[in-house]
Amino acid sequence: MGFQMSKNLKADTDVDASSRISENTKIGNRLSSQNSNQVKDEASFQSKVARLSICEDEESRKIIIKDVLGLDKKSSESLLDDSKNDGLSSVAPQDQMAGSKRRRRRSSGISRPSLAQLKDSNGEVPSSSSSVVVPKKKKKASQSAKLTVDQKALQKRVSIKDLRDLVLYLFNDTNNAPSWIQVENRSAIKKVIVLFVPGLLPEDFEENTKHTLSDNSTNARATSLISLNDPELLDAVQRVPVTAPGSKNTLYSAYNSFVNVGLSKKEKEEKKQELSKKKITLDDLVLRIDQLVENEYPIHQDTPGLSAEEIELLTAKHTDLGSLWKDTRYFEHEGSRTFSMDCEMCMSENGLVLTRVSVVNFNCELVYDSLVKPDVPITDYLTKYSGITEEKLDGVTTTLQDVQSDILKLISSTDILIGHSLQSDLNVLKLRHPKIVDTAIIYEHKAGPPFRPALKYLASEYLDQEIQNDEGLGHDSFEDARACMELTKLKIVNGLAFGVGINTENLFHRLAKNGIRSMSLNDYAPRTKELTLTAKTMETSVRCQNDDQIFENISEHMEDFNLFVGRLRDLEFGREFAVPSTPNLKRLDALAARNNFARRLQELYRQSPPSTVFLVCSGSGDTRDWTKIMGELNKMNKDERNEVKKQREAEIQAAVSKARDALLLAMTKQEESRTV
Repeated sequence: MGFQMSKNLKADTDVDASSRISENTKIGNRLSSQNSNQVKDEASFQSKVARLSICEDEESRKIIIKDVLGLDKKSSESLLDDSKNDGLSSVAPQDQMAGSKRRRRRSSGISRPSLAQLKDSNGEVPSSSSSVVVPKKKKKASQSAKLTVDQKALQKRVSIKDLRDLVLYLFNDTNNAPSWIQVENRSAIKKVIVLFVPGLLPEDFEENTKHTLSDNSTNARATSLISLNDPELLDAVQRVPVTAPGSKNTLYSAYNSFVNVGLSKKEKEEKKQELSKKKITLDDLVLRIDQLVENEYPIHQDTPGLSAEEIELLTAKHTDLGSLWKDTRYFEHEGSRTFSMDCEMCMSENGLVLTRVSVVNFNCELVYDSLVKPDVPITDYLTKYSGITEEKLDGVTTTLQDVQSDILKLISSTDILIGHSLQSDLNVLKLRHPKIVDTAIIYEHKAGPPFRPALKYLASEYLDQEIQNDEGLGHDSFEDARACMELTKLKIVNGLAFGVGINTENLFHRLAKNGIRSMSLNDYAPRTKELTLTAKTMETSVRCQNDDQIFENISEHMEDFNLFVGRLRDLEFGREFAVPSTPNLKRLDALAARNNFARRLQELYRQSPPSTVFLVCSGSGDTRDWTKIMGELNKMNKDERNEVKKQREAEIQAAVSKARDALLLAMTKQEESRTV
């Protein structure tokens, strides 16, 4: 019986070996470079491997391995041990009794040893007659990224949305590759710097003779920015025409369009459901520590979320400020635990000073209202805004210190204080409180962040109330405080989705979900405090007074963030496209501003790591005509304004067309040259 099984097994083995010989013979016929001897060697090799897989005698196995690989006895024993570990050992003793069927299945599953099992004594894989050595390609990640503008983009123009979508694509937020620009080796891109430079015009460019085509056809490198002299940067810059956001009769903010990502129908529904699914309480609307700092609120030491180190830092800072500043203190009291406050202010030589304070309780009842006599002369009563006149303050003796004392007796540190941009009121009151609800934050501007909604708009839109409407009589702090309380109640009833846009998502918030850290730099962002910028900060805003500060901050934090978005104003002010909000701000003329921008751009380009993408966008064209017309229209009442718009429609459209003629510079930092 055993002899018959052995005979059958040998027959099966011979059939397998014969089929392999036939197959390898066909391969040999197709490869003209191989002769018949090589085919026989290959067949012999395969036959020996087949014998090895069914061999049960250890000594025979050693002989076969030695014969196949040309190894000495010691090496063959080592390989034998490896083959056992890798599953090429003979059938285990307990399997031997299972008969030839199991052994056949084991042998038919193995056609040849693995690469690891065929290594020779030098660690090399023996080559067979059919092996082909394929040279390894250089990994893409080690190559610099490259952006190439498509020729079609030069005729069609791109939009600010296209620019924003490019940034999303560069950071792998989407795999929808932009059609107007080709991106090579996207994975190498770690930094993107976006600079909005309003005031940058076509007249700031000159012919780049190095890249002018012989047939005079348009190309992205045909012109270069005057004042640029870095050869590498001149080779990298590509200029693309851009259409600023707007319509035939209107110009919109390019920056606002860039930072707000439009959501799909599905994303809108998901956002709405996410915001609506939770029933909220007043505590859900209280500002976090990062929000308080970002919006320049004075920070109370009992603010939730402060670390011990930050509390120690605040203690030292409060000591330096002196006794004029007060902190609300904890005490038990009856009645309302929620208050809304509003203040009116006038101008003095030292800045804004307090002239009235109003506080209402949760039921919108007035619980405190006082006029305040400043301790410095008033230079401007700002009656149009404050409602305060010299006559109203005549005979008033209440001081700032009196008001502070009254409020500290009324509001405990555990109570919630509500207001609209309340940081202004608390700073002029010199008062710190830990639990704040700000209606300018829990409700959004109709144009989306970073803009903040006016209280007058919110009252009209959501409360159907007209406030601050007395022509020339100014605001009423009681009326404003009451509106803030009512808006907060309405928010609690309707949930987090109420009063906020669900059509868009902030670009920086979106990228933060994917681990992208962002820094925005402009002249209206809150000043960054020492409490905000940590290793965990995913997004931050820095207020800069001029272009130099923007470049300096980017350079300083180059290693800390992935995306930088800056809004430069020097060239815009130099060309008088806009007027600085700070009257004493030093203003450069247009030529000096352009030269300074070019110099700073070159410095930043040299400092940046390879594969850093630079996107410099004017955001708009020449806006002077548009600004002049809008200034004239805004002085008119609503009916008159609409009538004049119809009469001057052609003029308005020409001004808008001129203002929407923008441009973009795209460039990528290449790998530094290396000595081979």
